[in-house]
Amino acid sequence: MAKANTHLTHLEELVLTQGPEGYKKARTFLLELLKSLKGNTSSKIQTSVKWDGAPAIFAGTNPENGKFFVGTKSIFNKVPKINYTKDDIVKNHGHAPGLVDKLTKALQYLPALNIKNILQGDFMFDDEMISTANIDGEPHYKFKPNTIVYAVPVDSDLGRQIEQAKFGIVFHTTYDSLDSGASFGADISGLRRAPGVWFDDAFFTDDTGIVTLTDDEEAEIIRLVKEADDVNSQINYDDLPFSLLNIYINSEIKAGSFLDDPEKSFDGFNNWYSGRVQNKINKLKSDKGKQKATQNAQQTLQSFSQRKDDILNIFKVSRLLFEAKNIFIQKYNNAVYNTKHFVDDGSGDLVASNPEGYVAVDHRGNGIKFVDRLEFSRANFAVDKGDKFSGEINEQEDEFDIGDEDDDPVVDGDYPKTIAIVPGAFKPPHKGHLDMVRAYANIADEVIVLISKPTKSGRKLPNGREITAADSEAIWKILTAGVDNVDIRISPHASPLTAAYEYVGEDGPVNVGDKVALGCSNKGGDCKRWAGAAKYIKQGVELVPVTGVEPSKHSDEYVALLNSEREKQSELYNNMPSVKAGKDPEQFHASDLRFVLVEATKSDVARKMLEDFVGGGNVASVLNILGLESVSEISSMAGGAVAGYSAPLGYGSAKRPKKKKKTNEYMDLSLIDEVIELIMKRGITQ
Repeated sequence: MAKANTHLTHLEELVLTQGPEGYKKARTFLLELLKSLKGNTSSKIQTSVKWDGAPAIFAGTNPENGKFFVGTKSIFNKVPKINYTKDDIVKNHGHAPGLVDKLTKALQYLPALNIKNILQGDFMFDDEMISTANIDGEPHYKFKPNTIVYAVPVDSDLGRQIEQAKFGIVFHTTYDSLDSGASFGADISGLRRAPGVWFDDAFFTDDTGIVTLTDDEEAEIIRLVKEADDVNSQINYDDLPFSLLNIYINSEIKAGSFLDDPEKSFDGFNNWYSGRVQNKINKLKSDKGKQKATQNAQQTLQSFSQRKDDILNIFKVSRLLFEAKNIFIQKYNNAVYNTKHFVDDGSGDLVASNPEGYVAVDHRGNGIKFVDRLEFSRANFAVDKGDKFSGEINEQEDEFDIGDEDDDPVVDGDYPKTIAIVPGAFKPPHKGHLDMVRAYANIADEVIVLISKPTKSGRKLPNGREITAADSEAIWKILTAGVDNVDIRISPHASPLTAAYEYVGEDGPVNVGDKVALGCSNKGGDCKRWAGAAKYIKQGVELVPVTGVEPSKHSDEYVALLNSEREKQSELYNNMPSVKAGKDPEQFHASDLRFVLVEATKSDVARKMLEDFVGGGNVASVLNILGLESVSEISSMAGGAVAGYSAPLGYGSAKRPKKKKKTNEYMDLSLIDEVIELIMKRGITQ
């Protein structure tokens, strides 16, 4: 079977993934692009724009039977999911109603294009997604297929095309058959223009003439490549810890830097590895096992020290390639596009953004990513594939183990890794959630916290202020500041389960060979929510057996304060939601947190209790995020000490959503799993 175009490598990563051959390839791409942007028509490199569309749609004629089909990357499964009819689409993808909708429209509109081979493209819009907005005093058509919001002037050639279109797609990859490899680039010159369909290739077109390199820019690229040549010639690539180096570099990017100082990065790499290994050693039960693991770790660290020069030079080469690449990116970004690019900051406001990036394609169809990683790779973008949800979600008044948790290009490396998924609305997140994430961070290479985003109004503070997904994201980033392998993302899905299933599904970003752990608590049957997870996991991805972990409880200091208030029968105690509901107030409850947040603005005791939810050093920041204290108020108040965040794993389960009836929509089967779990939890059935 062919291999789908599922992953592109960053130019500066090639030395880590392919060694000396990778460096040679990166160097060739840079010099060929240099020729191209100097107006040399003999260059063998073309540049395509990374359109941020989703899902990936495959369409064309199957040579085996001459039939037209549409599909996703699952057409390359061991048992291919190829859709010739609408019934095929429902059978193969019925668990994802938005995907069904888009594939159905693809099957309706794309046959008219007369595609002779097989093309892969990114879905950009349909007529239901298009809205209008006034930007800079000019009306624009606006659509958001994935993360980036695209805006096109109404009174432009492209705007007039979009106005007439029912379906929009950008083609970027070609396959001769289902058994051939991917070739980046798509020749659309032979496709038939059809009513209701807008399509384009992804190749960059400069209509402005400003992408041509200046003499100074050319000289700087040549200097960077020459310096990289000198450093590369000194590297012994044999037996370097490439996979570990790649993981560490990604952690630097998330922190906002990229090998700025190789010496500091080397020290950071050693410290990162030591902490990673120590977390695993702490999990071992026997002293003998701990001693052996410690010795092995010391030997590994010693090997790093012995190879310090090579590792430093790897860092230097990657940095030089990164700097040269960014000259091209900036040049492309400066071109005048007939589309504007924005990112939704979570509140509905649009923030101006550059395009997602570019792909350099050689004459053999090989592609390399040119992405400003400091802007996009650490941006915590949601990876929902633009599916329309099958109905609006209302939140229920139920609680799970940590409380009433009421219910987020892009991984860069090809290396297999373990990914933990922790979904929820987190209105707002608290220490119980943090303990859970920390525990998973100790056993996984990466923890993805997916913040679900209910389509209707969500949880509110007692003062009426709604807690948004952006609020939850901001608080999460504060809580996880010291955990370098945690990625916070907002998903447009209202259901936490749907968000998780889409992430690990056929069209999600998880790579074949990765392992996936789904987060849950071992209390109250919380893990039963994942009972049907296996059918949603991408083929080739291993699902780690779902085992719950013990939820954490409040600190002794918090319990002492609570008992003191109970003895006084204070309003603070009597109005605590967990107390009123007859639940254990020593466990973490999001409802208690919401109550304490407001009370903390008028009670020193409540403020002290709030420390146990979010950390003493974070109280003022959290209150500010939620609009409960201004900056001036914060500066005038004294902060308290905080109990350390070291308790074992716990999980705040989501408020169970209630599906609102809506016509002409497919049922989201993941919601059925949630409803069944809720029924079992309430003891209505066995």
